[in-house]
Amino acid sequence: MTSRPLLALVLVALLAGCSPAAEQQDPSVINTQQALDVGRRISQCARDHGYPDMADPVMEGDRLAWPGDGRDVKEQLRTLSEQVPECKAIMDEMAALGTPRSAEPPSAADMEKLKAFARCMREHGIDGFPDPKADGTFPLVGTPLENEGKSERVLTAMDACKSIYDKKIAVS
Repeated sequence: MTSRPLLALVLVALLAGCSPAAEQQDPSVINTQQALDVGRRISQCARDHGYPDMADPVMEGDRLAWPGDGRDVKEQLRTLSEQVPECKAIMDEMAALGTPRSAEPPSAADMEKLKAFARCMREHGIDGFPDPKADGTFPLVGTPLENEGKSERVLTAMDACKSIYDKKIAVS
């Protein structure tokens, strides 16, 4: 896994929402173009206010991710949110869109794999790694693991457990 999904841990509350068309089908399905548009505005605001190297985000599955070191990007976005009202307004707009969810819930087989993945993470030294929620996401936001990000020990455990579940891991 790259460092890009780490930012999804930080920005889960800031990510994509639903267009009217999507709401007719399933209100939990994100509108990736809308998320990208607002994410690009956040990046432009960052560039305009002291972070000239802030890249535009990309979609990784149903998550918005910024290229680069996730911890640096997280800190830059936090600073902007706290100190630059124009950027905070855009981030608030992103948050109002809602939390992203994939179009389909995980299958029963995938849920069993996700639970086994969580057990494996705990067995490999990541105490407190939670079991997945019913939607297949791991509730890491607001936990010490969110702040730890992709530390050496987390990466080692993830590497040891990837044979159990090798798809993208979503967090909430």
